[in-house]
Amino acid sequence: MAIIRFLEYRQYEGTRIEVNNSMMALLAGAGIASHFLQLTDGSDRLLPEIFPRVPHIGRFNLSSSAARGMLDSAESHLASMSVPYVLAVHEDYLKTCIALLERAGASSPGTAKGAKLFNAHGTIERDTGGTFSQVSLHQINSIRLMRNCLVHAGSRVSPELVKHVGSSTPQIETAWLKVAGRSPSRLQLGDTVDFGFGEVTIALAATKVLAREANEMLQLRLNSETWADLLIEDAAETVPQNVRSPLALNKLKGKARFDYAPAQLADTDIIDALARWRASNT
Repeated sequence: MAIIRFLEYRQYEGTRIEVNNSMMALLAGAGIASHFLQLTDGSDRLLPEIFPRVPHIGRFNLSSSAARGMLDSAESHLASMSVPYVLAVHEDYLKTCIALLERAGASSPGTAKGAKLFNAHGTIERDTGGTFSQVSLHQINSIRLMRNCLVHAGSRVSPELVKHVGSSTPQIETAWLKVAGRSPSRLQLGDTVDFGFGEVTIALAATKVLAREANEMLQLRLNSETWADLLIEDAAETVPQNVRSPLALNKLKGKARFDYAPAQLADTDIIDALARWRASNT
């Protein structure tokens, strides 16, 4: 099933790409800086003396060798910051999907408000009749529990994480090893959770799959009227002149073909939605 590129989905995809690019940039930057600092090996001068024009260098008041050690271990710290952000963005997107199901009468009022990452996928499955990829769902729940250990337990492995990774299958294990190069399946109580580039990659890959599947599930329950209203609201926010122009219908039909094609909106759907929007925004 093709996806509908509604506004919040596009924003979510943009944020995911930005996180990925930023992570790559920071890792590359740390590597380049570490390599460059080899030129100053053996110097007793501190970095603020060597690079006085670099912003905030005074907070990095170290020798070259000490700085290189920190830069070389930057991956773990960057990953530990990136993973919670990826999960938070995904949770927000899932809440948006549930709010749309509420709007369509498929979810009870207030469901989105109480949704969290641990239960949101199940809510969407229940209210649409769809099913998420079990591999991606298991991966994201592993990452979520690892995040919880990092935030709430000083990075120590929790019983919940041990129980969850114990339910891993050969297919799930293979997927972890293929993407991350390692798996959390052998973690035991008292072990330390360690994030790296592989875990960030798993988080990004799993959330991409799950976000697309949530998009497809929305299509099972949202009708043409709701999609047409979303089309008009999307245009009103991104290109306001397209909903006020005398040529609004032609412009909206073009947007419907590009971003909302799977909804198969008829001209009458768009005309009626435009009239509803104009009536409430006069």
